[in-house]
Amino acid sequence: MSPGETSAAFLVDHTSLRASHGLDEATFADVRFVGVALSPRVPEMIEDFYAWLRGFSDFARFFSDPRVLQRVKAQQQSYWTDFLAAEVDEGYVERRRVIGRTHARIELGLLIYLLAMEYVSAWLRRAIETDERLRENHTAALSVRKLIAFDSAVVVDTYGALTAQNLEDHRERLHHVASVMRAVTEGDLERHIELAGPGDILGHSLNELVDSLRGVAREMEAIAGGDYSAQPAPRSEKDQLGKSLQTMTRALREAAERNERQMWLAENETALGQAMSGNPTMRELAHRVLSLLCRALNAQVGAQYVVEDGGATLRLAGTYAAASGMRERWRLGEGLVGQVALEKRRLMVSDIPEDGFAIHWGLGETPPRHLVIFPLLHEGETRGVIELGAITPFCEKRLGFLDCVTTSVGQAIGSAEARARIGQLLEESRAQGEELTAQQEELRQVNDTLEEHTRALELQKENLLATEAALRQKAEELERTSRYKSEFLANMSHELRTPLNSSLILAKLLVDNRDGNLAPEQIKYAQSIYSAGNDLLVLINDILDLSKIEAGKIELDIEPTAIAPLLADLERRFEPLAAERRLQFSVVIEPGAPETFDTDRQRLQQILSNLLANAVKFTERGGVRLTVRREDSQRLAFIVEDTGIGIAEDQQEAIFQVFRQANGAINRQFGGAGLGLSISREFTELLGGWLAVRSAPGRGSTFTLLLPLHADGGPIRPVARREEAPPPAAERAPAPIADDRDAIADSRRIALIVEDDPAFAEILRDLARELGFKCIVASAACDALLLARQFRPEAVVLDIGLPDQSGLAVLELLKRDSAIRHTPIHVVSVHDYQKVALEMGAVGYILKPAKREQLVSAFRLLEDRMQREKRSILIVEDEGVQRAALIDLLSSADVELVAVATAEEALREVAARAFDCVVLDLMLPGVSGFEFLERMSRDETLSAPPVIVYTARSLSIDEEQKLRRLSKSVIVKGARSPERLIEETTLFLHQAESELSPAQQHMLEIARRRDSVLDGRRLLLVEDDVRNIFSLTAVLEREGVAVQIARNGREALERIDRDPAIDLVLMDLMMPEMDGLAAMRAIREREDKAALPIIALTAKAMPDDRAQCLSAGANDYISKPIDIEKLLSLIRVWIPK
Repeated sequence: MSPGETSAAFLVDHTSLRASHGLDEATFADVRFVGVALSPRVPEMIEDFYAWLRGFSDFARFFSDPRVLQRVKAQQQSYWTDFLAAEVDEGYVERRRVIGRTHARIELGLLIYLLAMEYVSAWLRRAIETDERLRENHTAALSVRKLIAFDSAVVVDTYGALTAQNLEDHRERLHHVASVMRAVTEGDLERHIELAGPGDILGHSLNELVDSLRGVAREMEAIAGGDYSAQPAPRSEKDQLGKSLQTMTRALREAAERNERQMWLAENETALGQAMSGNPTMRELAHRVLSLLCRALNAQVGAQYVVEDGGATLRLAGTYAAASGMRERWRLGEGLVGQVALEKRRLMVSDIPEDGFAIHWGLGETPPRHLVIFPLLHEGETRGVIELGAITPFCEKRLGFLDCVTTSVGQAIGSAEARARIGQLLEESRAQGEELTAQQEELRQVNDTLEEHTRALELQKENLLATEAALRQKAEELERTSRYKSEFLANMSHELRTPLNSSLILAKLLVDNRDGNLAPEQIKYAQSIYSAGNDLLVLINDILDLSKIEAGKIELDIEPTAIAPLLADLERRFEPLAAERRLQFSVVIEPGAPETFDTDRQRLQQILSNLLANAVKFTERGGVRLTVRREDSQRLAFIVEDTGIGIAEDQQEAIFQVFRQANGAINRQFGGAGLGLSISREFTELLGGWLAVRSAPGRGSTFTLLLPLHADGGPIRPVARREEAPPPAAERAPAPIADDRDAIADSRRIALIVEDDPAFAEILRDLARELGFKCIVASAACDALLLARQFRPEAVVLDIGLPDQSGLAVLELLKRDSAIRHTPIHVVSVHDYQKVALEMGAVGYILKPAKREQLVSAFRLLEDRMQREKRSILIVEDEGVQRAALIDLLSSADVELVAVATAEEALREVAARAFDCVVLDLMLPGVSGFEFLERMSRDETLSAPPVIVYTARSLSIDEEQKLRRLSKSVIVKGARSPERLIEETTLFLHQAESELSPAQQHMLEIARRRDSVLDGRRLLLVEDDVRNIFSLTAVLEREGVAVQIARNGREALERIDRDPAIDLVLMDLMMPEMDGLAAMRAIREREDKAALPIIALTAKAMPDDRAQCLSAGANDYISKPIDIEKLLSLIRVWIPK
């Protein structure tokens, strides 16, 4: 027998081997299906295998000869191409046996072959899983695995058969040698050679060899038959055959186990896919999945939950062998089921106590000892949870099957839910269709009836058309008339109040009679004019409020309102009136009433004021009482009770009607227009409340106002923007916190605190009182100006960020008021406008948050300026005649003048003492005025007073730039005329105008009239309202300002780009195309316009309006209606000097 042939006695028939591996035509078809897609990738697979094999040092010899390696790769490519063709016939089997014979002939172990087969099996499985078309064939991977196992069996069978044949030949050769040499041995492997004695080495060797070969043959036969349980052990360290057999057996056994596990997974995955196929309901799906999982994992009980309520709840969808009474729902995170759903992670539980749930069967029950709970996911979201219980531990190797279940069942749940929803929608659609058919039939019957009615109505229609046309014309005329009336009255606020307000101001000036040139009778006339004007103003306000309500132009400002301060204001207002009529007046807040509630404070105060005013007015004896109590959980009651004349029952509704009174006779005792209660009821309805009266003649009246504790924060009726006219000059806002305004007898040591933060205002008030000041507190700019002119404080502490106007504008207006410009003002603000404020005449500046020591220092500085009897001015002028002229110009009884000729002398004077200001000529001999300013700014030991540069000539551009740079550390202002010099020095000296000489007062008046700050400046007005454009342009041009107009934000940007010389922009907010906020942001985006001053014109001084303006890029803001003096003051503050 040639070495290339193998005895058939050692070979297993390939037909039976093929049958034992379950190969059939379906298997070959699956492999050919895979081959169509993967045959082009065979070279890639072979290269991947050798790249992987290089990691094993035992096989390094395969890479020693590149030519051999290339030849082997070519053979392997042919082998796998043949494999993927799957034409399994005698030729195919013979080609595999050639490989087995080759391995046996060159004594190459099967390990590398088996490793290659195992690697290729894994490589093909991954390729199938990543190919969408191949993945759809659920049996493809299993078929490939079966054919690889068949190939391996053929090669191993051939290898074993040839090895056995070689051993048989060797035995025959040894028998021949023995027969020749001893003639006693026949070479039968079933017999032992009898040993001649202990020294029979050959016999021992032959017997050992025969035994070894006999064992190898048995093991190979078992392996060839598919039995990998044998454990061949090497007989020595040099037993290469034994080692190879051991390695081969282990590799084959592991491969068989992997094949078995993969086949099990593939079979169960296929079974799972078939179980979920079709269109099962959620309960059917749960039953099928649980039944398959329990059989596959040897579990005895199971349950499936699905997510409901938007992912917040788990509902029991189905069970397997579970007893009744299981909990139906779990919240996410509740129990182990809810926790698994929340964490999206599998959970294993063992050693479950016996008192838990049980597994039941016909003869008894037992508790499960092991649990596995895992989530069902779809697109990363939990769609359900499965819980399985078993008596024995779960096989760890089979739990990998759950990874497939997690996603596939989650997707199936989503499909089942979608089908259920579609079914529900189809059912609803069917029902709606039937209902629609019935309705159509009913409509048809109705239409038949209507057609008969229509024919009858057409005759009536022709008759009604003429009447309708006449009525429509009449209605349009009435509507137009009503609209004209309402619009006219609602928009007459400014036209009616402004001239009356002027009359009131002039009458008040006459009443004050500060010049003392009016007779007592004339003062009494003026008081009558003032009182009548106020009464007329109240009547006008009531009429306008009523008309605005009718026109829908009332806007509510709903905010948390403190009850106690509101009642305190009313008590301060009406207690003097009641005392004057000798009536008792009391305000009571009952226990249980809230401290605050949501309402419009202004409208509520107006309602209560009307009720209290009527109560005092119509009560001659007894008293008036205002009570506040909680009516119920939703409403608050304000009750006004009096002991007055009372109201008849038939008149109680009439008093709430416009221009109606309980007594309308011409000889009635009490006056009035009859509007207060009408407006009060209208405001009550707007606030969502209820106003009623209970009264009887001679027994007094009780008015009850019920308001909701929590309003919705918006107007109850549609409203439009409104512009309120300024209040009368004599009206004063109530104190935001308790202060000393009602206890002030004279103007000494009065401090005005202007601060909108109540908490910080209280801190400043308490500190001022501690330092011996009497305090007046204002929270808004308008109140501050009014209080300053009324009380003439000796010191002012001023915030910048006020609700209605910038504090800088307040500072400018105070310094322009001749009566109070000398008052020292100290700024305490969170905004850093220190340089601007100090230039405007502030004595100091502190940034918030401020320490107590800083605030004490601020009050001490104000006190020092108040008590200082002498001010000092340093004059630096080298020309003698001019120096003498300055001394003569600035001389005053309370001013000490120090005049020097050089900068060196000036520096010595400044180092020796503190001056209130310095008047400086820049052109000095030796050290120039510029160098003097530089040295003073660098030397921290010097107290740097404000410097007024006094020169008659124009400065060059370089000189102006030097002054601008120096003004960052030293307050530097210019004065080109004696009048302007007087104005600036009195500003920094805080001199009262009355302390100046008549000539100086005259020069100061000239300086005020000659507003050089605005003369010739270029200003851009961005406004779409023609009336506002006209009025503002007239005012500004009167001041010498060149005004350019833009109608919207887009035009404003175009103007700014065309004219770089614009000094300041006035920006309205509400405009077409591009509003003011967008325009300001666009301007600030231009690098060259980052410093361009912008003043926003807001519709109302609300906090969000100011915040939006400042964040959009505005430097400051002013609210409409615009006070011209305040506007001009703001422009003076911000326009570049």
